[in-house]
Amino acid sequence: MKQAMSEIQEQVAVERFNLASYPTLLRTAKDPTRLRRQFDVLAEGAASGQIRNVVYNDARETVSRAVEVAWKAVRGPHTDGRWLKLPEEVRDLDSKISVWGIHNVTAAYKRLVGTKVVHPLIANMRALAIELAPLVTALADLKTKIVKGRAPSTGPSKPENPNKVVKTCPCCFRKIAVVRGKMAHHGYKRPGMGWQTGSCPGIRFKPLEVSNEGLVWLIGTYREDLVNCKAALARRDQLDVLMVRRGLGVAKVTPDMPEWKQELRFWCVRIESDIQGLTDSLPRLEKILAEWKPEKPE
Repeated sequence: MKQAMSEIQEQVAVERFNLASYPTLLRTAKDPTRLRRQFDVLAEGAASGQIRNVVYNDARETVSRAVEVAWKAVRGPHTDGRWLKLPEEVRDLDSKISVWGIHNVTAAYKRLVGTKVVHPLIANMRALAIELAPLVTALADLKTKIVKGRAPSTGPSKPENPNKVVKTCPCCFRKIAVVRGKMAHHGYKRPGMGWQTGSCPGIRFKPLEVSNEGLVWLIGTYREDLVNCKAALARRDQLDVLMVRRGLGVAKVTPDMPEWKQELRFWCVRIESDIQGLTDSLPRLEKILAEWKPEKPE
């Protein structure tokens, strides 16, 4: 009986990753082939009961971007150049709902299902939130089955360099090779904030085991960023132009344009998120610096 229940649960989990169950997501996808491929990867993980962390994160990111695109697509006919013409109660509710990816869907779902506001825009957003709700649950369930690390390589292994030195980058804290006393070139992911850039500034510094110079620089940069973000947020009422993404390009939005209020709200949300990320990260970095000691030479 337990085995039968387990098989049913497994089948339900797999079915939740059937892209055909999310027609709006598929219809609005910029790259349906890639989206379908990632759904297949997630379904395979649900069927096997495990999925690699890097595979899960890559697939979830693709799905999250598709959710953002779908949300914009269902809002667009009612908001693009028309937002100020919407009834006040509709604008008020819409301004409280932000969907930048799959992580925002649950909050949007609760607001939209609980509201008594009646309007085609609200109906469209509610329908999409209801459509996506099983996907949110499926991703959360699959996250509990994550296996950390990459899958073992089945190809011939590369010969290990016996002279290779690997130490800790003082800016991203990953184990990176050391070249001529400093960190080898590598990508950068801000600790605790998730931003990814082309290269890590840690390449300018010695490893953390040798010097705290890079960590001191990082903390100083975070403090400066925090001050600048708070100052920018304090000046939000004085802004006279915002640069926003439009497809592959960037467009100017000014206070006389219908979308100004909405774009300003989005801008404030992003700045507030940056402030929170920096505020959370600084105490941890300062603790590492306070406890730092150079590695004893071998």
